Parts: sequence; C-alpha cells; structure tokens
Amino acid sequence: MTVMTSDNLSWISGRLSVDDIHALEGVAIQISSQRSIPLVDLLASWRAHVEKFEADLSLPSSDRSVWGAHDLIAALTLRDLIQDGMGALDVELRSRFGSLLSEIDENFISFTEQDDQLRIEKVDDRPDGERGWWWKRIPVTGPAREEVIQYSGLD
Repeated sequence: MTVMTSDNLSWISGRLSVDDIHALEGVAIQISSQRSIPLVDLLASWRAHVEKFEADLSLPSSDRSVWGAHDLIAALTLRDLIQDGMGALDVELRSRFGSLLSEIDENFISFTEQDDQLRIEKVDDRPDGERGWWWKRIPVTGPAREEVIQYSGLD
C-alpha cells in the first residue's frame, strides 16, 4: 500500500522538514494485528489515490485501468486512518501535516460533490459508525461514480 514514489517524496519533503518526516515515520498506524503503516506513507497513499481517481474521471468504464467503487472505499479508509493518526502528533507538527492534508483534501473536493444519499456508505459493508466528511462525497463523473451508483441501488 505504500506509495512513497519519488514524486510523493518530493512533494512531502518540499513542504516538511527532515525532522518532521522522521517524526511522521515514527507514527505507525496499526491496520491489522501484523501490519502498521507510517503516517507519512498513509499521506502519500491518500495523495496517490486522489490523483488516480481524478485521472480516471474522463475514462470509460471499459478501460481496464480504471478504479471503481471498492477502490474508492479503500481510499476513504486510508483517509480515516490518517485522521486517527493525527491525534498522535504534537500540535505544531499536526498543523504542518494538516496543511499538506488540506491540499489533498481540497483536490478531492474539487472533483467530487456532496452525496446526500450516502451511496458510498451503502456500498461499504462495514457497520455504520460516525464517518468523516470524505464519506459523504462522490466523484462528479467517471467509472467510480458509476459503480457506486450501481452497487448502492440508488440513482
């Protein structure tokens, strides 16, 4: 799941100090009993997922490279993990990290719209719980949107 490509590393290192990056690498979020992921890698993954969904907007559903509803759920789950991990950061680092996260979130918002029908939550099979704002957005167009609508049974 780690997407620490040179582009992502460059993007993060251009905005945070080396000490900040090391501190973020030290905050590992437990995703299973046997695996944890550093917060900085989760941020890079969220960025990569958002960019992929944006790139897929104009592609047809028949394109085998596009991501669908379950990929969107995976991305939103990444965003949940990031939110959970931010509580482990000191106030100053949380502020700097939050600025980067806001850039990614703003990009996500730019190609999604409010989904008052909560379609993506209907597709996700986890028990209902309080979810962040990102769970209440759906791409304005594209294959992921089409799948979410299809799987939710709502149009």
